[in-house]
Amino acid sequence: MPKMNDIHTAVYKLLSEDEILMGLCTVYKGGRRPSHSVNPSATVEVKHLDRGEGEGIWMCDIVITVFSDSLTNGQPDHVQLSDIVNRMYNILTDYEIELNDAKALPIIAGESSGPVWSGHHTQEVSQECVYGLVFVCYN
Repeated sequence: MPKMNDIHTAVYKLLSEDEILMGLCTVYKGGRRPSHSVNPSATVEVKHLDRGEGEGIWMCDIVITVFSDSLTNGQPDHVQLSDIVNRMYNILTDYEIELNDAKALPIIAGESSGPVWSGHHTQEVSQECVYGLVFVCYN
C-alpha cells in the first residue's frame, strides 16, 4: 500500500510542474508554509488515509490551502484566489496519479471553503479546497 508521503509527493509534483499555476503562486508540500514564504502561496497536505468499502479499497483527502494577501481595503482578493483555485481544480479533477503498489482512480473534487481571515496574519486570507482520492491496493 502506498504511504501518505508517496501520495503527497505525487500530488505536489503534479501541481509544482504546472507552469501556469507556478506563475500564479508558490506551492509548498505539507500543511504549513515556510516562515519566509510570500503570498500568493498554497500548501498541499494529504489527510485521513482510511480503508474504504470493499477489499483493497483505500481513500484519503487531499487538502489544498491557498493563501493571499488582503486588498488595501482589507477585503479578500477574490480574483487572485479564484484564479489559483480554478487552476488547481483544472489540474487535479479527474487526474489519475501514479502510485507504486496501487491503482488510483481519478481525483474527485470536493468542498471548497470561502475566504477565511487569519487570526495570526491580519492582512492575509486563506481558502481551503478538499479533493478525494480512492485507490485499490491488494498488498
